[in-house]
Amino acid sequence: MDLSTLTLFIFSSSLLLFSCAAGENEKSIEEIAKEIDQLIGNAEAESIDQCALMPIGSKPAGGPWGFLVYSKEYTDQEKLENLVEKYNELDAARNEESGGFSTADVATEPQIAIRNGSCFGEGMYAWNPGEVESKM
Repeated sequence: MDLSTLTLFIFSSSLLLFSCAAGENEKSIEEIAKEIDQLIGNAEAESIDQCALMPIGSKPAGGPWGFLVYSKEYTDQEKLENLVEKYNELDAARNEESGGFSTADVATEPQIAIRNGSCFGEGMYAWNPGEVESKM
């Protein structure tokens, strides 16, 4: 094997190795949804002050599909923000690829309550603990 063939082989092998490694880090929107549900857990809280909302999803007509309800007390907010950002990117890409459409209604922030020791959002735009996967 001459030097140029060996160099080409090493370069091609390296490129293949790095492209496979990069692909392993890419997760599907379903996997991200599951991670969001797991991170939020039961959204346990003793008072409404411990509860929060975060917009989620990317409607083709603009704006979020709804609002995640979670506990500030028990949720790593930075990790949640990163997961939701990735979810929103994948949702927007999926909408673009499929030519998705949506109504032009605006998702409004739900009222928050405490139910059985957990944060709970009232109304159709509330994505309550454990519901992200089911909204897919």
